[in-house]
Amino acid sequence: MGHGGGSTHPFSPSPDVSTMPAGDDNPVMVQRRLLALNAQRQKQMVADTDKLLKLARELNEEVAARNGGPLTSEELHKIAEIEKLAHNVKERMTNGMGQPVDMLQSPLMFPNH
Repeated sequence: MGHGGGSTHPFSPSPDVSTMPAGDDNPVMVQRRLLALNAQRQKQMVADTDKLLKLARELNEEVAARNGGPLTSEELHKIAEIEKLAHNVKERMTNGMGQPVDMLQSPLMFPNH
């Protein structure tokens, strides 16, 4: 079973807010940007976990059908791809963008007079 052109997901860490263009300090815009980045990260995690599950099922079926013996080069390739996808999902989960601030529920700070 060969892999199509778009079957691999190169590791790309979640974008860092500090690398975004400066000049837009509006908290609402920052929150919208964080929400968009988190949504994008979530979609990539779902795609990677779907592929991870598919590869694991394929590998399980292939190994079960063979009834022992050494792993084939295709099975070793699938194992490497599973490992890479699992690492990517873990990184995306732990390196998520900061939680957006809920502007309506954050307490306002006023200086004491």
